[in-house]
Amino acid sequence: MSRPKLSLTDDQARSLVTQVDAIIQRHANDTRHHRPFVHDFVRAVYHATGSTYSAAFYRKLLAAYAPGRTPSTPTIESEKLQLVYDLKLRAVPREIIARLVDAPEPAPAPPSNSGTDLALQQLLALQHHTIALINGAAAAPAAAASSAVPGLQAHNDYLRERLASVEAELATTRSTAVRLAASAQEAATLAAERGRALEILHKSTAEHAAALAAMATELNGTRNFAMQAVDGVRGETRAVRERCMSLEAQLKEKDQQLEMYRRMALSKGAAPAATQGMPR
Repeated sequence: MSRPKLSLTDDQARSLVTQVDAIIQRHANDTRHHRPFVHDFVRAVYHATGSTYSAAFYRKLLAAYAPGRTPSTPTIESEKLQLVYDLKLRAVPREIIARLVDAPEPAPAPPSNSGTDLALQQLLALQHHTIALINGAAAAPAAAASSAVPGLQAHNDYLRERLASVEAELATTRSTAVRLAASAQEAATLAAERGRALEILHKSTAEHAAALAAMATELNGTRNFAMQAVDGVRGETRAVRERCMSLEAQLKEKDQQLEMYRRMALSKGAAPAATQGMPR
């Protein structure tokens, strides 16, 4: 891997801008998944500069040429390793690409945009070299594979680490799910028991409420009967009091009559006695 440059030349920047514009248009309908965009972007950087860089430098280039894209560092690193693997598998020296790009065309092409010419030249170079790879793949598959081992191994190591991390998270999630299921089962059993106890309590409360209602009705009847009895006693007491007052008045009248009769008797008895005491 070459040492990252601090800036791009004018030609490199112009080539990268042309390619990035086409890549942005190609992935305009998919702004949430960054991997396809990064896949094309790292290759555009390689075609423009002839080098691969660190994930931090690719992020700087993305901020400068595609500010709307913010992929994660693992995504950038994974796509860079895939590019390294593809380059080693294809074994395409930059001199060969330049030679193929600079090769004379069979017929003169009509004048067109420089970015389009560059893209067509790159596609033509890749097409020629792909044909060569297909022809040489059967002859030396083992050598091509061995040349790609370092990049492929790094990519595989990264995938193994991610797989181990995901498996650990999955095991933790499963154990947590088992614990939650056991807790949910215990909670359901406890809820069923408490539901039965609540039903018994509701039944007992209903019985007590019915008994209290009957007792209240009985007490109300007893109260009404007692009030009626009290009213009756009050009437009888009033009649007896009136009878006593009448008797007292009669007794007083009899005493007055008796006193009058006594006085009359005394007056009549005193007169004969006086007559007997007078001389004849």
